[in-house]
Amino acid sequence: MFKLISGDDLKRMRLSCNRTTDEMAKKIGVTRQTYEKYEAGTSQIRLEDGLRLMVYCKIDISPILNHFIGLKKLFSQYKEFDDEQPNRYRASTKKDHLKPGPEELEDL
Repeated sequence: MFKLISGDDLKRMRLSCNRTTDEMAKKIGVTRQTYEKYEAGTSQIRLEDGLRLMVYCKIDISPILNHFIGLKKLFSQYKEFDDEQPNRYRASTKKDHLKPGPEELEDL
């Protein structure tokens, strides 16, 4: 699983801004025990909570935001999808490609 912010990163961030685990937990609305699980690496912090803590500790998040802006520009070049016609852009030309065929039904 991809981790944007590791437990070690959280601990370094907390220590660099001279905060307690309780203060960090209160900032994102979790218990101290939950925050300590984030730092220990036994649980994963949500992206928005990690960003909120970065702002709280006065860490420059502009490189992260610039990267997301770049991704948005990259994805905007692709054609918009119409949710009313979900099968219009399917990869397979076969209409029932997700249904099991006769040979697959025999295995059941």
